[in-house]
Amino acid sequence: MVYKWSSPYCCGCLSAEERGSMSNQRNAPQLNNSQLLLIGFVLSVCLNILTNAISLPSWVASIVFIPLVGCIALLMLVESTKAKAPTNQGRRSLFKLLRRPAGIILLLAVVGVFLTLKEADIKGEREQLEKEQLAFDAQRKGQLTRLRIGFLPIGNNPGGKVNTSTFEDSLANHLGIPVTSASIGSTYTDTVNALAEGTIEVAWLGPLSYLYAHQKYGAKVILCLLRHRRQKTYQSYIITNVTTGIRTLQDLKGQPFAFVDPFSTSGNLVPRYVLKKAGLDPDKDIRGIYAGSHEDVFQGVLSGKYPAGAVASDNYDLDQQELRQKGSQKDALVILAKSMDIPEGPIALRKDIQLYDTLHVEDAFLTIGENDPAILNTIGIAGFAKVTDETYDSLLDMARYLNIDLSTYNG
Repeated sequence: MVYKWSSPYCCGCLSAEERGSMSNQRNAPQLNNSQLLLIGFVLSVCLNILTNAISLPSWVASIVFIPLVGCIALLMLVESTKAKAPTNQGRRSLFKLLRRPAGIILLLAVVGVFLTLKEADIKGEREQLEKEQLAFDAQRKGQLTRLRIGFLPIGNNPGGKVNTSTFEDSLANHLGIPVTSASIGSTYTDTVNALAEGTIEVAWLGPLSYLYAHQKYGAKVILCLLRHRRQKTYQSYIITNVTTGIRTLQDLKGQPFAFVDPFSTSGNLVPRYVLKKAGLDPDKDIRGIYAGSHEDVFQGVLSGKYPAGAVASDNYDLDQQELRQKGSQKDALVILAKSMDIPEGPIALRKDIQLYDTLHVEDAFLTIGENDPAILNTIGIAGFAKVTDETYDSLLDMARYLNIDLSTYNG
């Protein structure tokens, strides 16, 4: 038996509509590779015009051609690998010949995209550096026309009031602007407020008053003072008079106790910490009084006005030295406790002082400290040292231990 097979696509088996559809498909225009290349070129030109018209970044415009070249190369590569493609022998040979160049072009296109993006990153970094340089150059011209220095109230500096005219003259020569200085107000807060309100540019503060000024008003520390033997630290002494009968910290319970100022480090913060570590509540177990200055505490305990009090070791040593020189009451006081080391008081600038002026002032202080020690002797210090906010971190820990929030602290 013989079976006769007929294709469903045989013309005799197709309807008139189906034969018309196939005829249309055969007659439909087919895009050859030359036409695709031409279309790709036209598209790339159009895209380039578009990128320029809408002001895209230059690096975007530069990579518009690269993906198109890569796509064309990929098309050539694919066509050259189609062994059964309905292409004449000459064209197939040409595509096979172009296979390797097409692969290289595709690879170069990928590398081109990477390098272009990398160049864009470098350009962005370069522009950022240029902006920073311009900002710094804008600050190179000093904004300061004068320098006003504020000290803590008289009696809180070792040796009390000092003649600062020689130091002011030397500083003015280094800076090229007038320099003045004075003790500010009657409390530590007065000095901090003067810095915040802009009536002074520089403040010589205690560590706690600086931390308050920094957190509340943005004050910037540049240096710290160096006292006797160029030491960077000092201590807080809790003292009493030998006539009181007080021999230990526990004996202070129920007694009046002289602190210096709410923002004094060695005269308030540290002695409170010492008392609390010894098991005494400084707000409940003793009757705290703010005397106003280290000198007032020293003289008050010496005279018997206060049974006990807290002072800075620098002030205590100088006052005791004066007593020995006078030969009177040299053994009248007893140190009940000495604290851990405290970083020396900082020199702080107002927050709006420009970088160039900050560096200029810092350099002037350090230069005088290194080259003119005799001038520093006139103001009772031995030099200056560079410090940062981290120098005073231990005092922040102490404040937290005592539940003191410096941003809202009023004493």
